Amino acid sequence: MKVYISTDLEGISGVLTFQQTGRDENGQEYEKARHLLTRDVNAAVDGAISGGAEEVVVIDGHGGGFNFIIEELDPRASYIMGPGRVNICPGLDESFDAVLLVGFHAMAGTKGGILDHTQSSTTWLNYYVNGIKMGEIGQQSLIAGHFNIPVIFVSGDKATCEEAKQLLGNIETVAVKEGFTRNCAKILSPKKTKELIKEGVARAIKRIKDFKPYIIKPPLEIKIELQNTDVADRYERMEWKRIDGRTVLKVVDSALKIL
Repeated sequence: MKVYISTDLEGISGVLTFQQTGRDENGQEYEKARHLLTRDVNAAVDGAISGGAEEVVVIDGHGGGFNFIIEELDPRASYIMGPGRVNICPGLDESFDAVLLVGFHAMAGTKGGILDHTQSSTTWLNYYVNGIKMGEIGQQSLIAGHFNIPVIFVSGDKATCEEAKQLLGNIETVAVKEGFTRNCAKILSPKKTKELIKEGVARAIKRIKDFKPYIIKPPLEIKIELQNTDVADRYERMEWKRIDGRTVLKVVDSALKIL
């Protein structure tokens, strides 16, 4: 069995502020968060292999893709890192059996969602595919579905796990924290979440036949409500159709073109 693990940083154990994610500057808190990220990733790799996976590929999906502490990574997996990608899931193809999402966050506007946003925390408000409002979990699921691969596991905060189940059904999830506001949460110790992630991933691998790919047949109408008109101006210059002051739209023929 071959699995692809896509990662983000906002939903990682103990991460609560954008300062930790390196959004504005790569300071001391960001460096600590990199270790937390690597720890969650290693737990997922351990769970995948103990569950029966024979090959594990992990992508560093946050920002420029250079967040893992390389020397601390589990040697049983291989890793995709670095910027300049042609798409958000390089290397993903029909040869994989499952996609796992580690450290994800809830879509923009989610009450109690830690660091909630969709793609951009500073420019996007809402994102729709054929009228279905979704966030990055939905985007990743559609891309996996393009290759007929199911998303079988999601970790993040409680709101993220609820979003994943609402979209994908009874998949395996692990809530590593529960948000009260965008930056305040009840968290679990990384020692505890390491165990939970490993166990959750292993369960998901063993339940692989229970899951189905998330597929919306093309054409796909992508609509984005942006935070400001100047951002919409920029999208219009990139030949998106302008719907109103802050909303743009385009129609694509493949899930690989939704971003």
